[in-house]
Amino acid sequence: MCRQACLSTRFFPILKKMMTQKYRLTSAAALLVSLSLAGGSAFAAPSLGVGAAIGNPSMTVIDLTPDDGQAAGYRFHDTASSRLDASITAPAASWKQTESASSATFELIGATALYGSSTSVSSSGLWGNLRTDIQLDDSVGNRGAGSGNVTQTMNVLVAAHTQLVFSAYGEVSINNSAGASLGNAVATVYFGGEYWVRGMQQGAGWNDSGVRGETFSMSYVNNTNTEQYVYLYMNTLTRAVYQASSPVPEPATYAMFGLGALMVGALARRQRRQQRAP
Repeated sequence: MCRQACLSTRFFPILKKMMTQKYRLTSAAALLVSLSLAGGSAFAAPSLGVGAAIGNPSMTVIDLTPDDGQAAGYRFHDTASSRLDASITAPAASWKQTESASSATFELIGATALYGSSTSVSSSGLWGNLRTDIQLDDSVGNRGAGSGNVTQTMNVLVAAHTQLVFSAYGEVSINNSAGASLGNAVATVYFGGEYWVRGMQQGAGWNDSGVRGETFSMSYVNNTNTEQYVYLYMNTLTRAVYQASSPVPEPATYAMFGLGALMVGALARRQRRQQRAP
């Protein structure tokens, strides 16, 4: 109790003294307080997100000569490979991680580059499942870059008189709230002489945004009497360059500016009244 009373005894006379003509806050000082409060409030956080993925793969076998007594079908060759990388480059340094694997079946591998709250993540799962995602924000500074790349390759042995249909789901996406930033996302599949490619681009005259995804199919026909090789290639590629734009104040910031303006007006009126008083 004594401590509180002592603090009150010391504090209130000082406060009263500050409000006198000699120590009164001027309009300029009040405006400085207003700007400080507004500057301390949050601004909208700009970011750039780029992604590409291939998933949900399937193989459909069609027997072209069902009455010949030979079974249609396919099998994977004993060599399959995955390779991926993820990187982030900030003004100060660069981080990159690379992984690869080769085996009879695809192995689960992944790579992640981190800098602050910005990330670049690449992953390769079982065959036909690959993904890369980049999320860049001001944690890389006023300008930074990221990349991701995932590749899967394999040889498929297709039985005689067999049509083999490969189907999967592909997706590309760009989410840009950073203003002056660049990004591109590409998903590519090659199978049996056919290509499926989808891409998006942001910046340099392009303004793609959102998510584009679709299920696709491509086929290979073996009309010969012997087993044939067919090459399967899948790739997801992302590139992003974050460049900070002029910050846009949030509503809370405008509210702080308004509060500061009211403080300036009130102090100005108080000063005029005291100057007119005898």
